[in-house]
Amino acid sequence: MRADAPIYAHTAPNGTTSWYVTRYADVLRILKDNTLYCKDIRNTKPEAQRSSGTGGVHTAINQNMLFSDPPDHTRLRALVNLAFTPRRMAAMAPRISEVATTLLDQIAQQPTFDLIGEYALPLPVIVISDLLGIPKADQDMVADWSQQIISPGGKRLKASDRRRQMRTFVEYLQSLFKERRLRPKDDLISALVATEADGDKLSEPELSSMVALLIVTGHETTVNLIGNGVLALLRNPDQLALLLEKPTLIESAVEEILRYDGPVETSTTRWVRQDHTIDGQQLKRGDIMRVSLASANRDETVFECPAHMDITRTANTHLAFGNGIHYCLGAPLARLEGQIAILDLFQRFPNLALATDALPWRKGVLFR
Repeated sequence: MRADAPIYAHTAPNGTTSWYVTRYADVLRILKDNTLYCKDIRNTKPEAQRSSGTGGVHTAINQNMLFSDPPDHTRLRALVNLAFTPRRMAAMAPRISEVATTLLDQIAQQPTFDLIGEYALPLPVIVISDLLGIPKADQDMVADWSQQIISPGGKRLKASDRRRQMRTFVEYLQSLFKERRLRPKDDLISALVATEADGDKLSEPELSSMVALLIVTGHETTVNLIGNGVLALLRNPDQLALLLEKPTLIESAVEEILRYDGPVETSTTRWVRQDHTIDGQQLKRGDIMRVSLASANRDETVFECPAHMDITRTANTHLAFGNGIHYCLGAPLARLEGQIAILDLFQRFPNLALATDALPWRKGVLFR
């Protein structure tokens, strides 16, 4: 597609057009352009306001900065930045190491283990839950709700059952907010509840939506980062040997993992805001845009030998965390978790090997 159809139109049976964008330069341009492309469908056509699913549980889950455009996005991001500070993220390092050690101790008792189920998934779930202040007894339940947001058909629930679960999730979050207002703690939920700038605060739906977003993005992408990274290193033993010989390469190794086989296949949906032409293709207002971060990160015009994994690669300008105003807020935390989880795993088990090569990849175009 990069070579022959870099702006590729897919027409669904209902007539909706989705454009898939695969070249680095085009992907970067679209990620940074908030004039021609938007994240909120209501900014495309008047009739979209009537059919965008606003209200109720939808609003309580999706009223966050990921699905908004300026000026709403600017306001929401500014408020969340006040709570989601680099200092708070950096302070999580000892806790991440502690969680990794505990999980590795459990793994050490058995001859084989499931990397995702027993390590890559529980580690970021515990970390983001601790960061937010979700009680330990509730963490599995919250992670299950998160999966319903990501993969609504994953548990084959009827739409009405899923809506009921989402409503229960929102009610649970709102009870946490109420408790933190009465008894604040040193956690991110307390900080978000208390955050205020120039008399402006997050509304109740915005709080629910923001915390739901942090739960989902705070663990799902990191699961994929750890899983894809371990697999890539096992399948590139020369790079693994180099990392074990020089552990200080872990930072550049994680950047290369993010480029080589990143956790996100495409960015979340954007819509064409106004008619225009790009690379000879005529785009119409209301068309769907899907930019492939994974493809951009393998673009031959930007990265030398892109299909080759090189943990010493410099000037690694990958787009795994996106770009522009929607650049991933949790990138520093994801990097930290990936570095600690992957290095600790291989230092503990330097002779780790795949139990099978028959590894299925999840279906879908969003997560990798």
